[in-house]
Amino acid sequence: MGFDLNKARRLMEERGIDCLIATSHDNVYYTSGSDIMTITELKRLAAVFLPLDGEPLFGVHANEETTARRTTWIKDVRVYRGGEWEPLKPIEFIAGVLREKGLSEARIGMELLDLPGLCLDYLRELLPSAEFVDGQPIFDRMRSVKSPEELKLLSEANMATAKAITVAFEMARPGDTEREIARNMMDLTIEYGADKIAFMTLGAGENIREVHHVPSDYRIREGDLVHTDFGAFFRGYRSDISRMAIVGKPEEAVLRAYDLVVQAEWATAEAMRPGATVMDVHNAVKEFYESRGYRYRRPFIGHGLGIGCHEPPFLGPSHGDWVLEPGMFFQVEPSLVLGRAWIHTEDSFIVARGGARNVSEYRDISELQVIR
Repeated sequence: MGFDLNKARRLMEERGIDCLIATSHDNVYYTSGSDIMTITELKRLAAVFLPLDGEPLFGVHANEETTARRTTWIKDVRVYRGGEWEPLKPIEFIAGVLREKGLSEARIGMELLDLPGLCLDYLRELLPSAEFVDGQPIFDRMRSVKSPEELKLLSEANMATAKAITVAFEMARPGDTEREIARNMMDLTIEYGADKIAFMTLGAGENIREVHHVPSDYRIREGDLVHTDFGAFFRGYRSDISRMAIVGKPEEAVLRAYDLVVQAEWATAEAMRPGATVMDVHNAVKEFYESRGYRYRRPFIGHGLGIGCHEPPFLGPSHGDWVLEPGMFFQVEPSLVLGRAWIHTEDSFIVARGGARNVSEYRDISELQVIR
Protein backbone atom coordinates (compact mmCIF):
# COMPACT_ATOMS: atom_id res chain seq x y z
CA MET A 1 0.00 0.00 0.00
CA GLY A 2 2.78 2.43 0.83
CA PHE A 3 6.09 0.66 0.12
CA ASP A 4 8.20 1.93 -2.79
CA LEU A 5 11.08 -0.40 -3.71
CA ASN A 6 12.83 2.21 -5.84
CA LYS A 7 12.78 4.71 -2.99
CA ALA A 8 14.13 2.06 -0.63
CA ARG A 9 17.01 1.39 -2.99
CA ARG A 10 17.82 5.10 -3.31
CA LEU A 11 18.04 5.36 0.48
CA MET A 12 20.14 2.18 0.61
CA GLU A 13 22.57 3.63 -1.92
CA GLU A 14 22.89 6.84 0.09
CA ARG A 15 23.89 4.79 3.14
CA GLY A 16 26.06 2.26 1.32
CA ILE A 17 23.80 -0.70 2.20
CA ASP A 18 23.85 -3.76 -0.08
CA CYS A 19 20.80 -5.49 1.38
CA LEU A 20 18.06 -4.32 3.74
CA ILE A 21 16.25 -6.90 5.88
CA ALA A 22 12.91 -6.34 7.64
CA THR A 23 12.17 -8.59 10.62
CA SER A 24 9.70 -6.69 12.84
CA HIS A 25 5.99 -7.24 12.33
CA ASP A 26 5.40 -3.65 11.22
CA ASN A 27 8.22 -3.48 8.69
CA VAL A 28 7.52 -6.96 7.33
CA TYR A 29 3.90 -5.92 6.79
CA TYR A 30 4.97 -2.60 5.26
CA THR A 31 7.44 -4.14 2.81
CA SER A 32 5.64 -7.38 1.93
CA GLY A 33 1.93 -6.63 2.35
CA SER A 34 1.58 -9.74 4.52
CA ASP A 35 0.26 -9.38 8.05
CA ILE A 36 2.21 -12.13 9.85
CA MET A 37 0.92 -11.90 13.41
CA THR A 38 3.09 -14.75 14.74
CA ILE A 39 6.09 -12.41 14.52
CA THR A 40 4.64 -10.56 17.50
CA GLU A 41 2.51 -13.20 19.17
CA LEU A 42 5.03 -16.05 19.09
CA LYS A 43 8.29 -14.22 18.31
CA ARG A 44 8.52 -16.37 15.18
CA LEU A 45 10.79 -15.02 12.46
CA ALA A 46 9.61 -13.69 9.14
CA ALA A 47 12.05 -11.70 7.03
CA VAL A 48 11.91 -9.59 3.88
CA PHE A 49 15.23 -9.35 2.02
CA LEU A 50 15.62 -6.28 -0.19
CA PRO A 51 18.91 -6.52 -2.12
CA LEU A 52 20.25 -3.41 -3.80
CA ASP A 53 20.60 -5.56 -6.92
CA GLY A 54 18.35 -8.52 -7.60
CA GLU A 55 14.84 -9.55 -6.69
CA PRO A 56 13.38 -9.31 -3.17
CA LEU A 57 12.84 -12.48 -1.17
CA PHE A 58 10.29 -13.22 1.56
CA GLY A 59 11.12 -15.87 4.16
CA VAL A 60 8.42 -17.25 6.48
CA HIS A 61 7.77 -20.18 8.76
CA ALA A 62 6.02 -23.11 7.07
CA ASN A 63 2.79 -22.37 8.95
CA GLU A 64 2.62 -18.91 7.34
CA GLU A 65 3.31 -19.97 3.75
CA THR A 66 -0.34 -19.86 2.62
CA THR A 67 -0.89 -16.38 4.07
CA ALA A 68 2.36 -15.07 2.61
CA ARG A 69 1.75 -16.36 -0.92
CA ARG A 70 -1.85 -15.09 -0.89
CA THR A 71 -1.04 -11.55 0.24
CA THR A 72 2.47 -10.56 -0.83
CA TRP A 73 3.67 -8.97 -4.06
CA ILE A 74 7.06 -10.65 -3.64
CA LYS A 75 7.45 -13.56 -6.05
CA ASP A 76 10.25 -15.42 -4.28
CA VAL A 77 8.69 -16.82 -1.08
CA ARG A 78 10.85 -19.24 0.90
CA VAL A 79 9.88 -21.46 3.83
CA TYR A 80 12.07 -22.45 6.76
CA ARG A 81 11.57 -25.07 9.46
CA GLY A 82 12.04 -24.66 13.16
CA GLY A 83 10.85 -21.71 15.15
CA GLU A 84 10.82 -20.02 18.54
CA TRP A 85 11.52 -23.38 20.22
CA GLU A 86 14.86 -23.36 18.30
CA PRO A 87 15.52 -19.60 18.25
CA LEU A 88 18.85 -19.79 16.42
CA LYS A 89 17.56 -22.00 13.58
CA PRO A 90 15.87 -19.09 11.76
CA ILE A 91 19.18 -17.15 11.93
CA GLU A 92 20.77 -19.98 9.97
CA PHE A 93 18.05 -19.43 7.36
CA ILE A 94 18.94 -15.73 7.11
CA ALA A 95 22.63 -16.53 6.75
CA GLY A 96 21.85 -19.10 4.06
CA VAL A 97 19.85 -16.63 2.00
CA LEU A 98 22.60 -14.02 2.22
CA ARG A 99 25.21 -16.57 1.10
CA GLU A 100 23.01 -17.63 -1.81
CA LYS A 101 22.60 -13.98 -2.87
CA GLY A 102 26.38 -13.45 -2.81
CA LEU A 103 26.10 -11.13 0.20
CA SER A 104 28.24 -12.96 2.73
CA GLU A 105 30.78 -10.11 2.66
CA ALA A 106 28.29 -7.28 2.12
CA ARG A 107 27.01 -4.41 4.24
CA ILE A 108 23.64 -5.53 5.57
CA GLY A 109 21.01 -3.21 7.06
CA MET A 110 18.99 -4.91 9.78
CA GLU A 111 16.54 -3.87 12.51
CA LEU A 112 19.11 -3.93 15.29
CA LEU A 113 16.62 -2.74 17.92
CA ASP A 114 14.33 -5.62 16.97
CA LEU A 115 16.84 -8.46 16.71
CA PRO A 116 17.88 -10.10 20.02
CA GLY A 117 21.56 -9.69 20.80
CA LEU A 118 22.16 -13.45 20.94
CA CYS A 119 20.71 -13.83 17.44
CA LEU A 120 22.81 -10.98 16.08
CA ASP A 121 25.95 -12.48 17.64
CA TYR A 122 25.16 -15.82 16.00
CA LEU A 123 24.58 -14.16 12.61
CA ARG A 124 27.96 -12.42 12.88
CA GLU A 125 29.52 -15.77 13.76
CA LEU A 126 27.95 -17.40 10.70
CA LEU A 127 28.94 -14.52 8.39
CA PRO A 128 32.15 -13.09 9.88
CA SER A 129 33.01 -11.07 6.76
CA ALA A 130 29.67 -9.28 6.56
CA GLU A 131 29.01 -5.92 8.20
CA PHE A 132 25.67 -5.53 9.99
CA VAL A 133 24.40 -1.96 10.45
CA ASP A 134 21.14 -0.42 11.61
CA GLY A 135 18.61 -0.27 8.78
CA GLN A 136 15.77 1.14 10.88
CA PRO A 137 16.38 4.77 9.79
CA ILE A 138 15.54 3.76 6.21
CA PHE A 139 12.23 2.22 7.26
CA ASP A 140 11.48 5.26 9.45
CA ARG A 141 12.11 7.71 6.61
CA MET A 142 10.00 5.73 4.18
CA ARG A 143 7.09 5.19 6.53
CA SER A 144 7.01 8.81 7.69
CA VAL A 145 5.52 9.92 4.34
CA LYS A 146 2.31 8.07 3.50
CA SER A 147 0.91 7.15 0.10
CA PRO A 148 -2.51 8.52 -0.91
CA GLU A 149 -4.01 5.10 -0.12
CA GLU A 150 -2.47 5.10 3.36
CA LEU A 151 -3.69 8.65 4.03
CA LYS A 152 -7.22 7.71 3.00
CA LEU A 153 -7.27 4.61 5.21
CA LEU A 154 -5.77 6.41 8.22
CA SER A 155 -8.19 9.32 7.86
CA GLU A 156 -11.21 7.02 7.71
CA ALA A 157 -9.92 4.92 10.62
CA ASN A 158 -9.39 7.86 12.94
CA MET A 159 -12.65 9.55 11.99
CA ALA A 160 -14.50 6.28 12.70
CA THR A 161 -12.82 6.02 16.09
CA ALA A 162 -13.65 9.64 16.95
CA LYS A 163 -17.25 8.98 15.94
CA ALA A 164 -17.42 5.87 18.14
CA ILE A 165 -16.14 7.84 21.13
CA THR A 166 -18.62 10.66 20.55
CA VAL A 167 -21.58 8.30 20.19
CA ALA A 168 -20.53 6.28 23.26
CA PHE A 169 -20.40 9.47 25.33
CA GLU A 170 -23.85 10.40 23.98
CA MET A 171 -25.13 7.00 25.14
CA ALA A 172 -23.54 7.29 28.60
CA ARG A 173 -25.53 8.26 31.68
CA PRO A 174 -24.54 9.06 35.28
CA GLY A 175 -24.20 5.75 37.09
CA ASP A 176 -22.71 3.89 34.10
CA THR A 177 -19.39 2.16 34.76
CA GLU A 178 -16.16 2.95 32.96
CA ARG A 179 -16.24 -0.60 31.64
CA GLU A 180 -19.73 -0.16 30.13
CA ILE A 181 -18.77 3.06 28.35
CA ALA A 182 -15.56 1.49 27.05
CA ARG A 183 -17.42 -1.56 25.78
CA ASN A 184 -19.81 0.67 23.82
CA MET A 185 -16.85 2.50 22.25
CA MET A 186 -15.22 -0.76 21.21
CA ASP A 187 -18.43 -2.25 19.82
CA LEU A 188 -19.19 0.92 17.85
CA THR A 189 -15.67 1.07 16.41
CA ILE A 190 -16.02 -2.49 15.12
CA GLU A 191 -19.43 -1.55 13.70
CA TYR A 192 -17.83 1.44 11.95
CA GLY A 193 -15.23 -0.68 10.17
CA ALA A 194 -12.42 -1.68 12.55
CA ASP A 195 -11.07 -5.22 12.36
CA LYS A 196 -10.10 -5.44 16.03
CA ILE A 197 -9.28 -3.27 19.02
CA ALA A 198 -5.65 -2.26 19.51
CA PHE A 199 -5.90 -0.73 22.99
CA MET A 200 -8.45 0.86 25.31
CA THR A 201 -7.82 3.22 28.21
CA LEU A 202 -10.67 5.05 29.90
CA GLY A 203 -10.96 6.64 33.32
CA ALA A 204 -13.34 8.94 35.19
CA GLY A 205 -13.06 11.08 38.31
CA GLU A 206 -9.71 10.57 40.03
CA ASN A 207 -8.92 7.72 37.62
CA ILE A 208 -8.15 10.18 34.82
CA ARG A 209 -4.85 10.95 36.56
CA GLU A 210 -3.67 7.44 35.72
CA VAL A 211 -2.70 8.11 32.10
CA HIS A 212 -3.41 4.59 30.84
CA HIS A 213 -6.21 3.58 33.17
CA VAL A 214 -7.82 0.21 32.48
CA PRO A 215 -11.64 0.66 32.51
CA SER A 216 -13.04 -0.50 35.84
CA ASP A 217 -16.39 -0.82 37.62
CA TYR A 218 -16.18 2.78 38.84
CA ARG A 219 -19.56 4.49 38.22
CA ILE A 220 -19.41 7.97 36.74
CA ARG A 221 -21.12 10.73 38.71
CA GLU A 222 -21.93 14.44 38.54
CA GLY A 223 -18.81 16.58 38.09
CA ASP A 224 -16.55 13.76 36.87
CA LEU A 225 -14.25 14.33 33.94
CA VAL A 226 -14.05 11.27 31.68
CA HIS A 227 -10.97 10.63 29.56
CA THR A 228 -10.34 8.01 26.92
CA ASP A 229 -7.30 7.26 24.78
CA PHE A 230 -8.32 4.52 22.42
CA GLY A 231 -7.34 2.88 19.13
CA ALA A 232 -8.16 0.05 16.75
CA PHE A 233 -6.78 -1.75 13.71
CA PHE A 234 -8.20 -1.05 10.25
CA ARG A 235 -6.63 -3.32 7.60
CA GLY A 236 -3.41 -3.38 9.58
CA TYR A 237 -3.26 0.38 10.19
CA ARG A 238 -3.95 2.15 13.47
CA SER A 239 -6.27 4.69 14.95
CA ASP A 240 -5.36 6.59 18.12
CA ILE A 241 -7.82 9.18 19.42
CA SER A 242 -8.18 10.84 22.82
CA ARG A 243 -11.28 12.72 24.01
CA MET A 244 -12.66 14.26 27.21
CA ALA A 245 -16.22 14.55 28.49
CA ILE A 246 -17.79 15.99 31.63
CA VAL A 247 -20.67 14.51 33.61
CA GLY A 248 -23.14 17.36 34.13
CA LYS A 249 -22.39 21.09 34.11
CA PRO A 250 -18.63 21.82 33.94
CA GLU A 251 -16.87 24.20 36.31
CA GLU A 252 -15.29 27.35 34.85
CA ALA A 253 -11.78 26.05 35.65
CA VAL A 254 -12.45 22.92 33.62
CA LEU A 255 -13.70 24.96 30.67
CA ARG A 256 -10.63 27.22 30.82
CA ALA A 257 -8.27 24.25 30.88
CA TYR A 258 -10.11 22.52 28.05
CA ASP A 259 -10.14 25.68 25.93
CA LEU A 260 -6.40 26.14 26.36
CA VAL A 261 -5.67 22.56 25.30
CA VAL A 262 -7.80 22.95 22.17
CA GLN A 263 -5.96 26.18 21.36
CA ALA A 264 -2.65 24.34 21.85
CA GLU A 265 -3.79 21.76 19.31
CA TRP A 266 -4.60 24.53 16.82
CA ALA A 267 -1.26 26.27 17.49
CA THR A 268 0.57 23.01 16.82
CA ALA A 269 -1.31 22.48 13.56
CA GLU A 270 -0.53 26.03 12.46
CA ALA A 271 3.20 25.32 12.83
CA MET A 272 3.04 21.99 10.95
CA ARG A 273 3.81 23.27 7.47
CA PRO A 274 5.91 21.63 4.75
CA GLY A 275 9.51 22.75 5.08
CA ALA A 276 9.27 23.42 8.81
CA THR A 277 11.47 21.34 11.06
CA VAL A 278 10.14 19.39 14.00
CA MET A 279 12.10 21.80 16.20
CA ASP A 280 10.17 24.69 14.66
CA VAL A 281 6.94 22.97 15.73
CA HIS A 282 8.29 22.25 19.21
CA ASN A 283 9.36 25.85 19.68
CA ALA A 284 5.96 27.15 18.51
CA VAL A 285 4.19 24.91 21.04
CA LYS A 286 6.58 25.92 23.82
CA GLU A 287 6.01 29.59 23.03
CA PHE A 288 2.24 29.05 23.06
CA TYR A 289 2.22 27.51 26.53
CA GLU A 290 4.72 29.96 28.01
CA SER A 291 2.90 33.00 26.57
CA ARG A 292 -0.08 31.90 28.66
CA GLY A 293 1.93 31.42 31.81
CA TYR A 294 2.52 27.64 31.72
CA ARG A 295 5.83 25.81 31.63
CA TYR A 296 6.21 23.39 28.72
CA ARG A 297 8.47 20.42 29.39
CA ARG A 298 6.90 17.63 27.40
CA PRO A 299 9.27 15.48 25.30
CA PHE A 300 6.86 15.68 22.35
CA ILE A 301 3.45 17.13 21.44
CA GLY A 302 2.65 14.43 18.90
CA HIS A 303 3.88 11.49 16.86
CA GLY A 304 3.55 9.77 13.53
CA LEU A 305 0.88 7.10 13.07
CA GLY A 306 0.50 4.29 10.59
CA ILE A 307 1.06 0.56 10.94
CA GLY A 308 2.63 1.43 14.29
CA CYS A 309 1.01 3.52 17.00
CA HIS A 310 4.09 5.65 17.73
CA GLU A 311 6.02 6.22 14.51
CA PRO A 312 8.85 8.71 13.87
CA PRO A 313 9.18 11.53 13.77
CA PHE A 314 8.07 12.50 17.25
CA LEU A 315 7.18 16.19 17.45
CA GLY A 316 9.85 17.08 19.97
CA PRO A 317 13.59 17.76 20.32
CA SER A 318 14.60 14.10 19.88
CA HIS A 319 13.68 14.38 16.18
CA GLY A 320 14.20 18.12 15.94
CA ASP A 321 16.04 18.13 12.60
CA TRP A 322 13.35 16.23 10.67
CA VAL A 323 11.76 18.37 7.96
CA LEU A 324 7.99 18.09 7.54
CA GLU A 325 6.80 16.95 4.12
CA PRO A 326 3.39 16.70 2.46
CA GLY A 327 1.89 13.28 3.18
CA MET A 328 3.08 12.98 6.76
CA PHE A 329 0.38 11.83 9.19
CA PHE A 330 0.56 12.94 12.82
CA GLN A 331 -1.32 12.54 16.07
CA VAL A 332 -1.27 15.85 17.96
CA GLU A 333 -1.97 15.42 21.68
CA PRO A 334 -1.68 18.48 23.93
CA SER A 335 -2.47 18.30 27.64
CA LEU A 336 -2.74 20.51 30.72
CA VAL A 337 -3.15 20.07 34.46
CA LEU A 338 -4.97 23.03 36.03
CA GLY A 339 -6.04 22.50 39.61
CA ARG A 340 -8.29 19.44 39.70
CA ALA A 341 -8.70 19.48 35.91
CA TRP A 342 -6.51 17.12 33.88
CA ILE A 343 -7.13 17.60 30.16
CA HIS A 344 -5.75 15.64 27.21
CA THR A 345 -6.97 15.49 23.62
CA GLU A 346 -5.60 13.79 20.52
CA ASP A 347 -6.43 14.33 16.86
CA SER A 348 -5.11 13.23 13.47
CA PHE A 349 -3.49 15.70 11.08
CA ILE A 350 -2.21 15.38 7.53
CA VAL A 351 0.63 17.69 6.50
CA ALA A 352 -0.39 19.16 3.15
CA ARG A 353 0.98 21.91 0.90
CA GLY A 354 -1.42 24.44 2.36
CA GLY A 355 -0.69 23.41 5.95
CA ALA A 356 -1.90 20.71 8.32
CA ARG A 357 -5.55 19.68 8.38
CA ASN A 358 -7.51 17.80 11.02
CA VAL A 359 -9.04 14.58 9.64
CA SER A 360 -10.56 13.23 12.88
CA GLU A 361 -12.84 16.04 14.05
CA TYR A 362 -16.16 14.19 14.02
CA ARG A 363 -17.67 16.83 16.29
CA ASP A 364 -16.43 20.36 17.01
CA ILE A 365 -13.57 19.80 19.45
CA SER A 366 -13.82 23.36 20.76
CA GLU A 367 -16.84 22.30 22.82
CA LEU A 368 -16.32 19.90 25.73
CA GLN A 369 -18.82 17.05 25.40
CA VAL A 370 -21.33 16.77 28.25
CA ILE A 371 -22.74 13.50 29.60
CA ARG A 372 -26.25 14.10 30.95
